[in-house]
This record gives sequence, C-alpha cells and structure tokens, in this order.
Amino acid sequence: MRNLLKFEIRRVRESKAVYIAIAIGAMLSLWLLVIELREVHEVEEGIALYGLEKAGLYYPRSLYNSFIGLEYAYLPSTILYTVFPLLVSFPYAVSYFSDQKSGYLKNILTACDKKQYFKAKYIAVFLSGVFVTFAILMFSLVLSAMFFPALKPELTTSTFTPQSEAQMWTGLYVAHPLVYTLLYILIDTIFYGLISTLPLLIGLIAQNRVTVICVPVLLYVMSDYVLNAAGLDRFSPMAFLRPCQIFVEAEFVIIVCEAVMLFLLTAGTFGLSGGRKDVL
Repeated sequence: MRNLLKFEIRRVRESKAVYIAIAIGAMLSLWLLVIELREVHEVEEGIALYGLEKAGLYYPRSLYNSFIGLEYAYLPSTILYTVFPLLVSFPYAVSYFSDQKSGYLKNILTACDKKQYFKAKYIAVFLSGVFVTFAILMFSLVLSAMFFPALKPELTTSTFTPQSEAQMWTGLYVAHPLVYTLLYILIDTIFYGLISTLPLLIGLIAQNRVTVICVPVLLYVMSDYVLNAAGLDRFSPMAFLRPCQIFVEAEFVIIVCEAVMLFLLTAGTFGLSGGRKDVL
C-alpha cells in the first residue's frame, strides 16, 4: 500500500495538468487583482478631485474583501467557484480511466493487490484535488496581502461579506478575519478534494474521457440550479463553498454532512465496485 501510494503521488507531482490547473486559478487571481487595483485608483482620483467628504462611507480596500474567496462583485471569483470542480478533476482524477483504457492498469495489477491499488488511487486523487485547491486559494490570499492591508472588516460600509449574523461564523470574520479565511480555505480544500474523486465513479462506467471530466462539473452546476429553484440553496456546494457567502447563509452542519456523504459515496462505491471489477 505504501509503495503504491508513493508511486501514485509521484505521478501527481509529475503531471503537467496539475500545474496547468493551478496556473488557470492563478491567472483568475491576477485578473481580479488588476480589476481591484484599477478600482482603487479610480476611487483615489475621485477623492483627489472632490474631497473625502464626497466619497460617502469610504473605507480602504482590505485583504478581507480582496481575496478571491471573499470578493463577490467581479467575474473572476464567480468563474473560479464555478469551474473549481473541473480544475481539481481534470489533472489526475481521470488517470484511472486512462490507465484502464490504455491497458496500463492490467500491468499494475499483475504486481499488486487490487484492493490496495484502489485505495492508493483514491487517496492520490483526493490529495491532487486538495493540492490544486489549496495552491490556488493560498496564491490569491498571498497575492492580495502583497497589495492590500489586513484591515478588519467594517460591515457598515457594505463592502465586506458575510454581513448577517445568520451567516456562518460572521462574528469570527469580524473579530478574527484571518482565522475565518484560513478555516474557510480548509473547508474548500477538503470539499473540492472530495469532489475531485467523483470522476473515479464516472470512470467505472464511462466510455470516453470527456464524460469523465465534464460530468462532475455539470452535476455541480445543475445541482445548484435545482436546489435554488426548490428554495434549498443552503444545500448547494456551489453556494456554501464561497467564503463570502454572498448567495447563501452557510451552515457548518450541512457542509460536514454533505462532505461525509460525498466521501461515503465516492470511497465506498469506487472501493467496492472497483475492487470487484475484473480488469485483467
């Protein structure tokens, strides 16, 4: 098991697609930074021309509304949290399907126990999703910290979210915003890591690579639409995984329950179905 896991993790490290996914997330973060810096420049020009009294409830832009997870008004953050399942899935989650179709899986299983292989594959895919998510979000956080001060959120300016006491950890966000941000990054990292294992299930029955890559993100987007239409948006991962909680009042219990259900679904089905499947 240990040697198999080392082998799979080495394949993750050597996968160019992993770094392409991180680069896409980094470009979205840079795009957002450019927008934010331009906005700051325009505000400063307005203050210089008309005075601070014309700026209304002016509050300098902070790290805690510039980080891509806490920013809610511009396109890059929306794009990132829409395509996150794709970014965490395509680099390595499709490897099982590829190994199976190419015949490489047969060569591996002649030298190791089938159940141990499926366990190692699942863990490696989960870790690849964790790595991609963590790298993208931490890059954005560090990038924002380089340009904006870590001013505490001032909710009366209406430029910080979450704002309502009904939203998850709002008190923590106001009092200790960095702790809130890091905890939410941890939530996203684990949840998107679990989402990255969905292609393993699709790969058990799919006939082409495109299906394996696209089905998870389609399920993610479609479930958000259906749950919103049914008035159950608090159950939508696409909504509650955004740290700004702009579309939903996130609930920690729901997040944990859905993460456990996702783990049981993916690990249980892949382990049982994959372990019984005849690939030799």
